[in-house]
Amino acid sequence: MQHEPPRPPAYSSADIAAILADLQATVNEATSLHAWAETSAVPLDRIVAGADLTYLRLRAHDTEGSPIVLMLREQRWQRAI
Repeated sequence: MQHEPPRPPAYSSADIAAILADLQATVNEATSLHAWAETSAVPLDRIVAGADLTYLRLRAHDTEGSPIVLMLREQRWQRAI
């Protein structure tokens, strides 16, 4: 029987804004996303870093229970979901 690790606590809007600001300051292309993920304390479920699509899904949800997906679009990090 497999057990998934417990989900981290929910992120507030301020928490998500801080993550987006950190991404914007440090990750400007798909190749640097993996380096950011290795040094970040933010638990992630998924990373997609390609030429046409770059996003990550956080393991935690927001305070309303919604998933958090952050996407690099036109050189700007933004919340997709």
